[in-house]
Amino acid sequence: MLKARRALAPLVALLLLLLSTGCSEKLSRQTGLTDSDLLARGQKQLELKKFGAASEAFQVLIERFPTSLLAARAQFGLASSRMANKEEIEAEVAFDDFLRLYPADPKVPDALFLKGTLLSVQVLQPGRDQGKTLEAIKAYTLFLEREPGSSRSQEASKRIRELRNRLALHEATVVNHFLSRKLYDSAEARARRAGEAYADVPTAPTLLSLLAKALEKQGKKEEAETVRKTVAEKYPDIGGKKR
Repeated sequence: MLKARRALAPLVALLLLLLSTGCSEKLSRQTGLTDSDLLARGQKQLELKKFGAASEAFQVLIERFPTSLLAARAQFGLASSRMANKEEIEAEVAFDDFLRLYPADPKVPDALFLKGTLLSVQVLQPGRDQGKTLEAIKAYTLFLEREPGSSRSQEASKRIRELRNRLALHEATVVNHFLSRKLYDSAEARARRAGEAYADVPTAPTLLSLLAKALEKQGKKEEAETVRKTVAEKYPDIGGKKR
């Protein structure tokens, strides 16, 4: 009896897999479902945290009823469920489609905030490509334009500042690389531009100190000293120390 059960186990597992696949395919093949049915099903699955099933219901609605008044809600639901399911690329595409297709929808601020959050978790370390960082800043900035006085505006502003500081850290990494390669003129130019662009973030004194170092390496000692004095005056806790 035990051997028989063991022999049947793989067959049972295969049957369950086929049944689950069949259910998944069945939804897209059902012709009696209305747009309301599909939206309700997607929202219910989303509440149950069955994100894959939710995405499927929303996707079927969008494909079958593209001109439905519920299509915008389905598109937003699709993006949200994919984000919750950690499908980052697919979620980003879904949010972009929502923002492109429904620019006047009341959910646009929500979509922008969520897109900013989605992109924020994908940013790379300083020294690597900062494209996602820039895109996240753009999403949060557009959100603030739509919803400047909401309870989420402070959070969005805080995240923009953190992301801009990340960009400043990236610039500092690049300047240090130039300094290590003795490309002092390139280091000066990069540090000067970054210091002006990110004067309001915590990494600003670091950028100025690197600028002073690059100037000193080129024999521009007076200019370097002027920059260090600026650091000491604007950031007394730093004290204008060499870095």
